Amino acid sequence: MSETEEESRKDDFCFEKNATEGLISHTLDKWYQAKHPAFSPSEIYLVNTLKPETCPYCGSEKIIRKGFQKSTGFRRWKCNSCGRRFSPLTGTIFDSRKIPISEWIEYLLHLFEYHSVSSAARDNRNAESTGFYWLQKVFLVLKDYQDDIVLKGDVYIDETYVSVWQSRKIRKNGKQLRGLSKNQCCVCTGTELQKSFFILCGKGNPSSKKVWKAYSPHIEKGSTIIHDGDPSHNILIEKLSLKSEVHPSNESKNRQGNSDPLDRINRLHGSLKKFLRIHDGFDTDYLQDWLNLFCFIRNEGYDDTDRLMAFFRRALKTRRVLRYSTWADPEKDDVH
Repeated sequence: MSETEEESRKDDFCFEKNATEGLISHTLDKWYQAKHPAFSPSEIYLVNTLKPETCPYCGSEKIIRKGFQKSTGFRRWKCNSCGRRFSPLTGTIFDSRKIPISEWIEYLLHLFEYHSVSSAARDNRNAESTGFYWLQKVFLVLKDYQDDIVLKGDVYIDETYVSVWQSRKIRKNGKQLRGLSKNQCCVCTGTELQKSFFILCGKGNPSSKKVWKAYSPHIEKGSTIIHDGDPSHNILIEKLSLKSEVHPSNESKNRQGNSDPLDRINRLHGSLKKFLRIHDGFDTDYLQDWLNLFCFIRNEGYDDTDRLMAFFRRALKTRRVLRYSTWADPEKDDVH
């Protein structure tokens, strides 16, 4: 091959390489822009329809409208008590964000559909750390979600168990403890036709005192509990004047489907275990947060649109802020 031909081939290769790199770069940029759009008119409209009830800084109700933010188009408000200005997003999980609220839609849909946090971040073209940072914000919004849940009528109750982290399991003589030990987190569950609740109840087989603390705020007096007859449930029956329908687990475990009187709560436990397996490896110190999220998914409507609307309504009214620097450095305490 002559020197001229060799140089020509090098030029062709460089041209092809540059063209390919250009296409890839352009495509990735288009994908990024699609995943990270600018503030849309519909988002600006949504935010501007929100009327804060109080000042996020001092809690005063003496607030007035004060123009719009030039950078976002969001309405500004001013507090006549402390003099500070703010937007409807100030003091929420969306405070000081750099990306639109709309980007949360796909992320939340992934959580609602039992995707892992890592895959949700990848699909949303965010860093994995962003996915876990947003997850903590979701936990903040849903922190008190189950507080007002009270079931009535026919209420199915039972306990299920979640293993603690492998590295935190207690061992005796080099062997793990068997049965319902301190290596198992107890979750007290209740459900009826429309709602359910999932409350962490310590570790191992729960005492009557723990059962009372977990169940009593969420079952209306005079209701009927359908359960397996565990003796720890007796305190609920006595103090809440409950009717009791007992189906011992040894009688129902060989039945399947509708023939099993406890099938409803057993299937609920199955769904919970599936959800937690998707997020395998989570710190059990945050188990109640995961239970709140699962409870929200189960209780809020029949489709993802209902769940999205319910979450955004709650998030925009919840005054809790978590800065990225605080999340990245747990020793800081800047959650408020």
